[in-house]
Amino acid sequence: MHNLIKLIKGELQRLQKYNVTLISLIVTLIWVALLYFIDDTDVFLMLLPLVIILDVTMMSIMYTGAVMYFEKSENTMLSILVTPVSHKDIIISKIIANVIQQTISTLLVILAFVFLKDISVSWIIILLMMLSIGFHTLLGFVFTYTAKDFTTMLTNFMFVMIVFATPSILVYVNVIQTNDLINYLLLMSPFEQATVMISSVFTQTYDVMFFMCIVLMITYFALMYRWYVLPKFSSYVQKGSGV
Repeated sequence: MHNLIKLIKGELQRLQKYNVTLISLIVTLIWVALLYFIDDTDVFLMLLPLVIILDVTMMSIMYTGAVMYFEKSENTMLSILVTPVSHKDIIISKIIANVIQQTISTLLVILAFVFLKDISVSWIIILLMMLSIGFHTLLGFVFTYTAKDFTTMLTNFMFVMIVFATPSILVYVNVIQTNDLINYLLLMSPFEQATVMISSVFTQTYDVMFFMCIVLMITYFALMYRWYVLPKFSSYVQKGSGV
């Protein structure tokens, strides 16, 4: 536990060193500025959850990939591996650090409009945000493992997000209509799971699909961590170091 705490502190420091924390705060300010000038209440209440969803999904993946490639270029990861810490602790520390940073920045968007526009929201959203950020941080590992450089990672990431996120966004904004079968098929997508969970908090609608999304995301997290991210970590580090 002591090693894990030290690793988390180190990860938070690296987020600041690589300016990821600063960029995250700038993105937060941009979200707040864009939403603040929307006068139509219905449009605002539709876009606010969508901004939260994009922040905890897409941003979490991009920040994870950015930090890991900075570490790869500086051989930081290799130096950590010679210390008496396990691969498990390193991965978990990265997940927790990203959850802390991203939860704070996304929460600032919500708090801004709690005061500026007097919106009300159930604070269970914090737990759902943390779950979504944690899972999409793992996805950041996957994209990083499977790309030879940061540009390739971004290209792969954008392609996958367009394929999986576009249907969820179109359904969310009521551009296309679906039936129950399609809705349940969409639930297989992590982006749809995040969309349903977070939008449900704003609408105060906790139905079967809401709880299915929580179970599915936890299941995906456990399977991805156990069978892919953890086993592939050593080979990723060795490949990056030229071993």
